[in-house]
Amino acid sequence: MNFSEPQQAPRKRRRRIKGRRFKTELSAGGIIYRKRNGEVEFFFIRDPFGKWTFPKGHKELGETLAETAIREIREETGLTGLRFITPLGRTGFRFKRGKTVIDKTVILFLFEAPAEAQEKLPGTEGIIHAEWFSASKAVQISGYRNLDRLLGKALELTSRN
Repeated sequence: MNFSEPQQAPRKRRRRIKGRRFKTELSAGGIIYRKRNGEVEFFFIRDPFGKWTFPKGHKELGETLAETAIREIREETGLTGLRFITPLGRTGFRFKRGKTVIDKTVILFLFEAPAEAQEKLPGTEGIIHAEWFSASKAVQISGYRNLDRLLGKALELTSRN
């Protein structure tokens, strides 16, 4: 899978439909796993809505999408020493921010963390809880349906090794 890497932050498109403003946003993040005691575990953060998800955030000027993912993971979780595995794909969703409808695209990558990896939540990104879950539990607790396909792909890739 190949993602085009714009050298600049994408322009934020804005348009009006029936009195509403629309804006597009691009984010990147990661599904992170580790192998510990012969088992594969996946890392989740609990978002401000109380749902389990993966760290992600906005692309900054001059960053590649993979660099954005690594930076956001570090900022939100304190995890370091990650090994890039592969791009997993993209997903999208819409939400309202005030009177503006945001059309967000998220690119997720697969990363492997060291077996002894421990999160250090800075508490400044709205993330107050994070946890490692077994592969079987990961499927059960995933908080957003639009991420299930990418989690399934990550599960398939990590079960091969």
